[in-house]
Amino acid sequence: MNVAVLGAGHGGFATAADLALAGHSVRLWGRSAPALGPLTRDPTIALTAEGRAGAARLARATTDLGEALAGAEIVIAPIPATGHDELAKSLAPHVNDRQTILLTPGTLGSYAIARALARAGARLPYALAETGTLPYLARKTGPAAVSAPVRAANIPLGVFPASRTKQTVARLADLFPAVRPCVDALDAALTNAGPVIHPPLVLLNAGAVDGGRFDVHAAGTTPSVRRLIDVVDAERVATRRGWGYPAPHYELSTYYDETRATEGLYGAGAKAKLVASSLWSEILTLEHRYVTEDVEFGLALFESAGRAAGVDTPGVSGLLLTFQSLLGRELSGRGRALEHLGLGDFSRREIRGFFDQGWESPIWAKVIR
Repeated sequence: MNVAVLGAGHGGFATAADLALAGHSVRLWGRSAPALGPLTRDPTIALTAEGRAGAARLARATTDLGEALAGAEIVIAPIPATGHDELAKSLAPHVNDRQTILLTPGTLGSYAIARALARAGARLPYALAETGTLPYLARKTGPAAVSAPVRAANIPLGVFPASRTKQTVARLADLFPAVRPCVDALDAALTNAGPVIHPPLVLLNAGAVDGGRFDVHAAGTTPSVRRLIDVVDAERVATRRGWGYPAPHYELSTYYDETRATEGLYGAGAKAKLVASSLWSEILTLEHRYVTEDVEFGLALFESAGRAAGVDTPGVSGLLLTFQSLLGRELSGRGRALEHLGLGDFSRREIRGFFDQGWESPIWAKVIR
């Protein structure tokens, strides 16, 4: 399959290398030559990953987006949600209706990008899809090397419009056999583990984080942190139920409890593999994606979706208020909050119907104004 991978970060390297080793023709796009480094001369990435390793030869590594997208059937963007607006602007001149765009993960970005493309007068792809988690827990280990010690065992996948789920899942399952179809894009977005685990880890380890290099996953996961993670996760699951989304809910307890590991996103031994790798001992700031994406986009969505479902979310709202004070900017009702995406005046039933029909819904003309 011809695949374009957009973004030369940890996830982009892991995705491009893994799919190339699986036999697909992969073009990797980066914003700048320094981002791609030696790949502009020799498009080979050394991959060490769970279940697959080797020298992955890409079809091309380029800073020319049009070149990366030419002939691509699947376009994968393993970038933070904070980059989706800019990505939509860049994609607008190139998208065609035969392509599927996949965001890993999305945080409701499938709808947000479709809306931005429509507002720009661009053609829409066949479908936009998003995962509820990263397919790989990965970190670059060199200019042309990446390690992914954990591969997701279950990848929730939502499609916008959801009416095109069956065909889209069939195409993407060739790339990611672990995909598990969700009802729609919001269903997938509400399985995202990032906003559940990362904000408590950063906030409750703020002193250690301020002190320099620190592994929040290894040294930072204390009993108090776990209690806050459990509170946020319970609110997420209650919100999902309030919207009528069925199990599995991929509770974070499956990550910590090995007896339930097969039910979770990452499978058996995931936490032990991540900690043993030592790859997550790093410098964190309030501008890390654990905050700019998982708090400002993810928690804002959780709070908004909870409110729409009549679910109290004091843990989520408390984190938003605290980070608002730390960052000095409004967070609640921003980011990916439903009201910020033009969906605040619609009922849950109307929104569910809209996510199913997408641009064929009568609501579409209202939200793209």
